Amino acid sequence: MNGSGLIVVTGGEGFIGRHVRAALQAAGNDVISLDRQNGSQSLGSPNLECDITDGRRVEEIFASAPRQVYAIAHLASTLRTVSEKDPKKASEVNILGSLNVLEAAQKFGVARMVFASSISIYGSKRTEDDVSETDYTAPEDMYGAAKKYVEVLGNAYSRNTGMQFLSMRIPIVVGSGPGTSTSAWRTDLLNAPGERQKREILIPFREDETLSIVHVKDLAEAFSMLLTAPMTAHSIYNAPCEMWRLTDLKKEVESLNAQVRVAFGDRAVHGFPRRLNCHRFKTEFDYVPNLSEHLRRAAHTR
Repeated sequence: MNGSGLIVVTGGEGFIGRHVRAALQAAGNDVISLDRQNGSQSLGSPNLECDITDGRRVEEIFASAPRQVYAIAHLASTLRTVSEKDPKKASEVNILGSLNVLEAAQKFGVARMVFASSISIYGSKRTEDDVSETDYTAPEDMYGAAKKYVEVLGNAYSRNTGMQFLSMRIPIVVGSGPGTSTSAWRTDLLNAPGERQKREILIPFREDETLSIVHVKDLAEAFSMLLTAPMTAHSIYNAPCEMWRLTDLKKEVESLNAQVRVAFGDRAVHGFPRRLNCHRFKTEFDYVPNLSEHLRRAAHTR
């Protein structure tokens, strides 16, 4: 569907959003970004200030768009840690904000919406469980519960309006750039291999754990594919990712830069599955992510 309409990216100034915008533009699509803070226009697509909890503002942007909005990448949300600290704000953004976006999509005839869901929707699983899209969902925190509710909400809008609503269930995302105080290791993994000074990367999980991980650029490519594919076979996809034993990830990172050491905490994986089966997406779109290649490229920037 490239070139058939405008694509709106909510949360377009976020860590994932900026890469989704870039991937869509690289594929020849026109993009408008919405974010509650003013951002850089350097990505080549306009970023409009918009708090999605303000339904009037959301509708105003869709009404004034230079042409028909074909699709929406709905990435804007309050993340897990903030959701637990401020449940009111989390509910306003993750649920009411999503409702506002769906209402605008309905009013302005949007053909497709791809929602950034989460593997937190599955809740805790056994170590050996290989979790697919057909597995039972049982979120254990506000963040996962909100993601599940928006999936149900989006499916209701899809049935009533004919808009195609797709969910991408996202695992742990890593990539270069500024980190956060709660998950700095996710960016340190890609920042540290290219640095010259000694660095320690502290992964908070136990070293015997396994995690499903995707690089942010690979995730952005997957979003671009879902947003622009002429047809899709399913309405729910586990994001294409790789399963990494943390001891193997440590060896991989440390082999690329002798200055880097990877250390571990004592957390067990809880609240989301370790092993994500993403065969559905990989098969339909013939796409295989490659975190090792991203790590090697990061190391070669030194």
